[in-house]
Amino acid sequence: MAKYIVYAVASASWVLGEYEASSKEEAEKMAEDDDKAEWIQSLCHQCASNVELGDCYKVEVEETE
Repeated sequence: MAKYIVYAVASASWVLGEYEASSKEEAEKMAEDDDKAEWIQSLCHQCASNVELGDCYKVEVEETE
């Protein structure tokens, strides 16, 4: 018999910023060029012992009111 560690793989999201633009593509480009956009996130010490964050692999843009 062997022992196994089983992982749950999930995604996370956070707001990079809010941008006024004429299209979703333009808003995404503005976020990419924004020095204040926080592309990297971290967890507190306690959570980091149980959860590992990966890199951003996809950007989604949502229109607001």
